[in-house]
Amino acid sequence: MFNEVILSGRLGKLEHLQLRGDPETDNCKCYFDVASSYYSKTTEEQYTDWIHCKAWGNLAKRFVNNARKGMLIEVKGRLKNETYNEQERTFVIVTGFRLYKTAPRVESEPVEINEEELNKNEF
Repeated sequence: MFNEVILSGRLGKLEHLQLRGDPETDNCKCYFDVASSYYSKTTEEQYTDWIHCKAWGNLAKRFVNNARKGMLIEVKGRLKNETYNEQERTFVIVTGFRLYKTAPRVESEPVEINEEELNKNEF
């Protein structure tokens, strides 16, 4: 298979599971975005790319039942270009995924500790 993509990043906005046709069948789909960040040595800044993904059928149902915003995710699929209303979009058709259960990121301020507190043995 020549058109194969493997991407990893954090799960962004998860659109709700959209059922098409009979809900009892696997004829459903979901859309989600994966944030992939990288650091540029030339500008010394961090950039984030948002990659649009689409999953179909039973894969979409399993994804919606298990995925949560902010989770670390690895997606396998193929690239697809689509033109709609004269706008071209590129997204990944998902053929498989792996979710990693990691602790959520906590942004906190640095805490200053004086030497007296540092020398206390309160473990």
